[in-house]
Amino acid sequence: MKTTVKIALIVILALAGISLATFMLLKSLTPNQEERIAYDKDKQVALIDSQLAGMDLEKIRAKKDLIMEKSIEDLHAAISKGELTYEELTAFYLDRIKTYDAGKKGLNAVAAINPKAIEEARALDASPATPTGMRGIPVLLKDNINTNTMPTSGGTYALKDFTPSDNAEMVTALINSGAIILGKSNLSELANFMDTRMPSGYSSKAGQTHNPFNPLELSPEGSSSGSGAAVAANLSAVAIGTETTGSIIAPSAIHSIVGFKPTKDAISAAGVIPLSSTMDTVGPMTKNVKDAAALYNASISDTSKAVNENLDADFLKGKRIGIVGKDPDQALANKIKACGAEAVAVELPEEGIDNEHIINQDFKNDLNRYLQTYNAPVKSLAELIAFNKEDASRRAKYGQDLLEEANEVNEFDKAKVEAMVKKAQSRIDDLLRDNKLDALVFYDNEGVLLPATAGCPELTVPAGVSDEGAPKGATFIARQNEDEKLLNIAYSFEQKTAGRAIPQNYLK
Repeated sequence: MKTTVKIALIVILALAGISLATFMLLKSLTPNQEERIAYDKDKQVALIDSQLAGMDLEKIRAKKDLIMEKSIEDLHAAISKGELTYEELTAFYLDRIKTYDAGKKGLNAVAAINPKAIEEARALDASPATPTGMRGIPVLLKDNINTNTMPTSGGTYALKDFTPSDNAEMVTALINSGAIILGKSNLSELANFMDTRMPSGYSSKAGQTHNPFNPLELSPEGSSSGSGAAVAANLSAVAIGTETTGSIIAPSAIHSIVGFKPTKDAISAAGVIPLSSTMDTVGPMTKNVKDAAALYNASISDTSKAVNENLDADFLKGKRIGIVGKDPDQALANKIKACGAEAVAVELPEEGIDNEHIINQDFKNDLNRYLQTYNAPVKSLAELIAFNKEDASRRAKYGQDLLEEANEVNEFDKAKVEAMVKKAQSRIDDLLRDNKLDALVFYDNEGVLLPATAGCPELTVPAGVSDEGAPKGATFIARQNEDEKLLNIAYSFEQKTAGRAIPQNYLK
């Protein structure tokens, strides 16, 4: 064989090897295709059936026009008029969960049912009071938020039956406001920090959540995926999610609902299974901005952080909004202008901000502290990893590489993390000040890294659908503690653009 031919063959084989290696690497970093996987639905159905026993379900289903797609204000109006009771409202959602979530080819957005939901609704009906705030409104909580009536698992198999002795601080606030905790929503296991191959919306406890707009094909995204799917499909009036980097914003945008990640610690994260104490934030996921404001106010413990719920539909007039990232055909800029605001194209540089580093610095110590504080059945990340290995096909179906990598971290540099947070805050503050901007906006979760690191409030509002039919969101951010201003900006945009899409197959 001639030397040149040999060289050519060697080059071809080398390139083939590189291509194969690249393919395998990309495959290892790409989430697997969703499957129809739902665990323990029989238990949920039994809890629903026991609470609905003896009730006239046809009569309750006939209340559909009073409940479906209605705001909290609408629901309270129907109750005030005597057209609807809290018991009927709660039963309506439980019945829908049984049919559309736990039924054949269900969405699997719900991980647990409150066994006392109907009992709590009846108690409210028996003690009449003017319907205000969140009184009598059913809420789903992401299954990483402590509840003393249901397990709190974080999506793990190890904690699937773990019921903490105390509610999370924000759950206590909700209950004190009169809200009805309907159940727990599924999540991407451990806030989407198991393995890069795990699809969004999968947990070892509950299985795979599906997006009601296109189940199996359109990802439910983020880690608050169950909350997003449930609100979009009218399985609950509202829901609570948590965010580290995009886990409220992404699932809200892709489900065409409102997602509000308030200023960090505005809503207490005490009693929430952590991913990163530097960034973790609890927030509302609702069908409209006013509901987000009401749910936010009902979730806070510090009333000095309350917002005025009388939002201004003309608030955007005369404001300057910075457009971050891609904006094909200036569609987003034109919507901002149509609201009476000025749109200014800006850049939000992300260099030197590494959320993966922050998470790896926080996760092991934060999780160990939680497991020990609340006396969970496993007491450390190392124990959880070992437990999962005993039955990896169920407990770590897609692997647990992220857990194992985090467990190997033994050098902690708090100063470096704090420097990143300050850098992110300064970049946002400087950009807003130097350009005389009232807020920034981008599509979906495209620019969440800096505000997530900085602890700034973010709020995504439905902004129509893509050419392929996937929902899109316009995500606004403002300075820390400008939550009320952000709510007004988002409300003004929502009222002028009316961009919410509805999954038609779930309107029955």
